[in-house]
Formats: sequence, structure tokens, C-alpha cells
Amino acid sequence: MKYKFIQTLLLVLLPTLFAACGSDNNDPTDNIGGLTVSTDLKNNEVSAKGGSFFLQIKAEGKWTASSQDSWCTINNKEGNGNASTICSVSANDGDERYTVITVTSNGKSENVTITQKEGNGKEPDPDPDPSGYAGRIEIPKLLGGNMNQFITHSTKRNGKDYPTYSIEYSYEYKHCYWVAYRFDNTTGGSVGRNENYQPDPNIPKQYQTYKDDYNFSANGYTRGHLCASSDRQYSVEANKQTFYMSNISPQLQTGFNQSGTTWDKAEGVVQKWGKITQASDTLYVIKGGTIGPNKIKGYIDNGIAIPKYFFMAVLYCSNKNYKAIAFYLPHENLKVPPYSSKELKDYVLSIDELEKETGFDFFINLPDDVEKQVEANYTLSDWSW
Repeated sequence: MKYKFIQTLLLVLLPTLFAACGSDNNDPTDNIGGLTVSTDLKNNEVSAKGGSFFLQIKAEGKWTASSQDSWCTINNKEGNGNASTICSVSANDGDERYTVITVTSNGKSENVTITQKEGNGKEPDPDPDPSGYAGRIEIPKLLGGNMNQFITHSTKRNGKDYPTYSIEYSYEYKHCYWVAYRFDNTTGGSVGRNENYQPDPNIPKQYQTYKDDYNFSANGYTRGHLCASSDRQYSVEANKQTFYMSNISPQLQTGFNQSGTTWDKAEGVVQKWGKITQASDTLYVIKGGTIGPNKIKGYIDNGIAIPKYFFMAVLYCSNKNYKAIAFYLPHENLKVPPYSSKELKDYVLSIDELEKETGFDFFINLPDDVEKQVEANYTLSDWSW
């Protein structure tokens, strides 16, 4: 009891003490000598099961970052200028604990105090909204680094932020690695197609892409949505966000990005699974086109990479029961041989198999035992086609 009292007292006093040399930084407008540090965590709190979150740094020049405790690690501990870096937190099976992350730039330091909730030694049920956007169940393991940017677009619903979708964007390839979002009993609607292609305002100008990048010299590649306009029909604002160019990928018009193709059928069946009426049910979706060495077909204007393959990883939760399935399609004209005889089910594979193909680690925010079980296998008859 004495230890618990001392720990509680420290949690109350330490943020005040650190304010003399830094900031707890719940206020992202607090700027010390050109240095601002924040996280994507609500109240800078992490759940007992751990996970990942983003440390967002705005600095004029070089900076370094450090964590006071080993249970909270920082992916990139140094950088230059504005950047985001991933922090990982291990599971907690004891009392509530805290650590301090310190960022230093040009002789100035700013502190962020991270609190992790008390654990009970048992793996809790999956949190439908884990700590921070990076901790949500649909978010894969982030690559991080100064050339990749994690972004979540959201809208206000009933006074609260509701994520439209999240991406991890590559400055090098001017294309996102994936788009992640969810369907639940509140994502239905019919607001229509509010077409307004715009550069993503969160991406630095030198790495942005534009509607006109797809004109004339695109050699048959059209603007293909990843999070489809039809996926976000519950609000006009959310639908408009699907037209940010960071959510757009060069896709062959003939045989791929058109009605009736295999890719179109995959999108349609996922939207069918996303028509949810029960509050206890959620469909988690990750879609993308492959980018990286040996994973692209080339580039269109403005250095935008053309993926060799497109994929989907899908996880369904119904009253805490999970199932998963994946699709992996070559970026080809699937209406001509050798693909004409294949059906959508011919491109199905397990999440584990998709991870081997893409190199991503999907659904890491599930408890390990749940993740291992649902990713290993799939059953076609478990899904309505």
C-alpha cells in the first residue's frame, strides 16, 4: 500500500516538475524554441496490453529522442526537421506505470510523459479502439523512418473524431503502402460520390501527388481508389477524403479498374461483408498495392510507383469471435488469358500467406493467441459470396 501511495504521488507531481524544463505536451501548440512534441495517444495513455504509437516532432534542425524506461522504445532516435517516429510499448502485467520521452533540438528539450494502464497478468480482450490511431486493430506494423509518414484522416461524428481511414505513405514512391479502415453498424449510408481529387494536405508539398499526374502520359493507368468511395458513404466529408490523392493508385483501366473485373468483385464482396447491423460486429480492412524494390511495374508522371500486385486483408469480429481472409491479385488485365478462367476465390489466401507475399505484419494489435489463430487459415464457407 505504501508503494502504491508513493507511485500515485509521483504520477501527480512529476508532470508539474518536468514542466520547468519541457512540457507534458497535451497542448500541441506549445512551442519551445521552435520545438514541439506530441503523440497520437489520447491523454498520452497506453493500454495495459501495449502496442505502438506515433511521436510527432516539429523541430528547426537536428533532434534526438530518448525514453527513460526500456519498456517504451523509440524506432528512430534522431532526425532532422519535422518527422514522425514509432514508439513501441510492451505489455504491462503490474501496477500503472509511466515513462518520460525527451526530445532535444538546438539546446532545447521537451518532455512527454507516457502512462500505461495497470495490467492483471492476463491478456485482455481486444480493445476495439486501442491507444492512439497507430494502435487500432486495423493498423499493420508500421515501417516508420523519415521517408514514411503515418496519417489518419477523420471526421467529427457526435462530437468525437471518427477515423475515415489511415495510411502509411512513402515519400520515395509517392504512394501509400496500405490503407486501413473499418466497417461497423454506423458506417452505412448513401451520400453518393462527392468527387473532388485533391493533394493530401498532410503530406509535404514536395512529396504530394496531383490529379493531373494521371493525364495523357499515364499509359492506360487511371486513378484507382484504395479506400473506395463506396466504402465511406456515411458522410459527405468522409467521402470527400477518399479523393485525396494519397488514397489513389495507378491502376490499369482495361481489365482491372473497371466494373465487372476481379478487383471490382473483390471490392464489392468486402462492401457486402461491411453491411453490418449489430453493434457487436466490426469488419477491419487493409487494402494496398505493392511498392518497393521488385514490387512495382514502373512509374507514371511525378514519380508515382505502379504496383505489381494489389491485396486486401480482411478481419471480421462478431461478438469477440474472429475470422480472417485475404486476396492477392496480379496487376494485369484479368479479362484475358491466362487469367480469364479464374474466379475471385482463386485469389484467396490466408493472412499468413499474404504477409509472406507483401512483407507486412497485419493485425498486430490483436492478442497474440487470437492473431496466430485467425491468420493461419481461412474457410471459404465462413464467408458469404
